[in-house]
Amino acid sequence: MRPLAFALLFAFIPPSPASDRIVFPDDPSVIDVKKHCGAKGDGKADDTAALQKALDDSCGPKAGKTKVVYLPNGTYRLTGTLVVNKGKTGSGLGAWVYGETRDGVVLKLDDKLTGVKSVLLTHPTDEGKTSANWFFRNLRNFTIDVGDNPTTDGIRYMATNQGIIKNVTVRGNGNIGINAGFIGESGPNTIQDVTIQGFDVGVRSAWVYGQTLSRVTIKNCRTVGVYVVANVMAIEDLTVENTPQALFADYPNDWTWWSGVVAVVGGKFTTTKSDQPAIRVKGHLFARDVTASGYKQVLAGEGKVPGVEGTKIDEYTSHPVTTAFADSTGKVLRLPIEKEPAVAWETDPKNWVCVDDYGAKPGDRDDDTAAVQKAFDAAAKAGKTVVYFRGVGGPDPNWYTLKGEVKVTGSVRVVLGLGFGRILGGRFVIDDTSADHVHFRHLYSFGGPHVSYENRSKSKTLSLESGEGWVYGSGGGNCFLTDAPAAVVLSQGVKCWARGLNPEGTKDDGLVRNEGGRLWVLGCKTEGKGKRYTTSAGGKTELYGCYEYTTDAVKDDDERAMFEVTDGSLSVAATREVCFTGKPFAVKLRETRGADTKTLKKGQTDGSLVLLSAEKR
Repeated sequence: MRPLAFALLFAFIPPSPASDRIVFPDDPSVIDVKKHCGAKGDGKADDTAALQKALDDSCGPKAGKTKVVYLPNGTYRLTGTLVVNKGKTGSGLGAWVYGETRDGVVLKLDDKLTGVKSVLLTHPTDEGKTSANWFFRNLRNFTIDVGDNPTTDGIRYMATNQGIIKNVTVRGNGNIGINAGFIGESGPNTIQDVTIQGFDVGVRSAWVYGQTLSRVTIKNCRTVGVYVVANVMAIEDLTVENTPQALFADYPNDWTWWSGVVAVVGGKFTTTKSDQPAIRVKGHLFARDVTASGYKQVLAGEGKVPGVEGTKIDEYTSHPVTTAFADSTGKVLRLPIEKEPAVAWETDPKNWVCVDDYGAKPGDRDDDTAAVQKAFDAAAKAGKTVVYFRGVGGPDPNWYTLKGEVKVTGSVRVVLGLGFGRILGGRFVIDDTSADHVHFRHLYSFGGPHVSYENRSKSKTLSLESGEGWVYGSGGGNCFLTDAPAAVVLSQGVKCWARGLNPEGTKDDGLVRNEGGRLWVLGCKTEGKGKRYTTSAGGKTELYGCYEYTTDAVKDDDERAMFEVTDGSLSVAATREVCFTGKPFAVKLRETRGADTKTLKKGQTDGSLVLLSAEKR
């Protein structure tokens, strides 16, 4: 590509809002790459070693306690790949990487390098066998520029259970913008509010345990915007511009059972002129509210998959709809969709409070509830907004212990873990005395009794992002979950929106229980056996892109259903069940309407379903 054309390719990227500025306090749990690692960020000095040191010190094999890596504004010149958990051979936690601003922090790879496969690699190696034990990758608020390196990927993305790339730009004359298929065992994970520009392929998703794309924009790719094979993907508000093909749901070789299973909720695809369809489907696809301009047609199917002429899709299924009752609508519920409320980041470090300063002590097994409550009360009394837990690490025991409830009141609106904020047990509660929106992030239980979050308020909002536990909506206020290994219980009238949900375990009453609420989920993966999703008492549940992973043998007489509906409504678009070590669910759907119950059992449905509908016409 000529230098002038290459420069013009990125000349019109819109700036990110000033409100995206991230600041952390001067704390042992934060590594400032300029202050602590010697990075210059001047675009001239080679900062590769300094940034690699920051990653190693935050979550590498010898890191000890985990930390946040903070990138102040600057252009960081790189001459090689940055590797997360470099040198690890077993499981790895982290990293937690934050830039000061999305446009102000640029990780810039030198042009014309050889042997560099990616700018950022979130796994210790590019190849070979691996495991599904690489957790908590958090990449936020910066730009990656691959420069002029046509065979180099922007990010090689491997994250399991919890991982997010958020508010990030990936640009350059490279191979794949975000390669989430370079190695197996990955997922579920999330890509949200990301712009990708100038690659052969925008996002490649393959051989992973589910992936969620939310509000992703892809521009000027040479082949395809999003390529999905051997995976389940849920997509919301995908924008693809000036790219010959927007989306391809494929299967490898002739292995039709490993087809891409994709749900698209909102898509806008535009190009000047392409002789290809905007969407190509060999696998399984559900799509709604999609428009395409400049393409041969909006959707082309292969084999028995039907195509769609013209420029618009209102609602489409590549395979027949599955229902228990003959008079089901056969449509998705179309519940109102709401974006997560913005998190007003606190840029004044004086308004941050650390629980350690009030007597909380990780690793001693003593109950920290009183100390943590004291920290929250002190913050509220002083009008401070953030309460944080330092990242832990090393051998067990290393966690904060909560045996009671912690009430979040007054001015406190953000609760953070700076690194691996591990908390076992306890419950955070918001009520009508809390801030209008209380946001929890980077809090994990990981192998112990789950921490819980409860919204008891009538009108306040609770959000959980990149953290795990149980979420209870009991008072009427809204709940939002993003990139959350979390179970959910909703009471009558509560509304919840979840993106990238990952509840795990064996349950008799359901991992996700909607008892009269409104639940909308984009991208969900479960693991284990027993009831997965239950909807009752007039509740409405709408799911897109479900990966059901059965890890234990399910007996043929096990009547616990994957989906159970009792006097409620459900729609599930694009779901796959996979059993590597056990048997599939014996009961896929049990639906009860009054005194009448019908079931769909093993053998009555395929392992991959494009739409499962349980709503009376």
